[in-house]
Amino acid sequence: MSISATEWEGILRKLGCKPMTALDWRDAFADEVQPEKFSAGEADLVDWLPQILHECTMLTLLEERLSYSAERLMAVWPSRFPSYDLASMYAGNPRKLANAVYGGRMGNTEPNDGYDFRGRCPIMLTGRAGYAHVGDLIGQDLLVLPHLILEKRYGLIAAIAWWEDRIPDSMLSDQVRLRKRVNGGTIGLAHVQQLADLTREVFA
Repeated sequence: MSISATEWEGILRKLGCKPMTALDWRDAFADEVQPEKFSAGEADLVDWLPQILHECTMLTLLEERLSYSAERLMAVWPSRFPSYDLASMYAGNPRKLANAVYGGRMGNTEPNDGYDFRGRCPIMLTGRAGYAHVGDLIGQDLLVLPHLILEKRYGLIAAIAWWEDRIPDSMLSDQVRLRKRVNGGTIGLAHVQQLADLTREVFA
């Protein structure tokens, strides 16, 4: 059964999205986010939704913020920024920071790839290789048009394509494994678990 725009607005509000945000996103969700678009149907959807809501700060942030203070850099990337003096060289400079922390990995090969292919869309797709692969999945050249996934519909399409490609059905309901696959670690796990419990109540 399809979920209408009005129903999506209510679901997003119940999960904690601000009223105007839920209203702003409801049509895109109705058009692009339906159980039949996931291999496991609603079982996929109720795990996907908490992850993307956390990643994009409840649909308010579709592009990775990289303007950190030195103190925050030391907390987020302690191995990369073990001292205040080193961290202060990158504080408040998103381009320099992205190229430093993402350069040379995730398929990034060009000098500005880290910044050009920083986290975007509700799942925070990151890296040249990831953009290229998801672009192939959705039939769009995201290496040429990386900003396309900042648009609501394309962002949701990309987030679903990434999930269906990267999350096997055997992983569903295991919030720790899902968090590690999405985030690379367990940052935000408590919030995702809270959202997952609430999502299951909403869809019950």
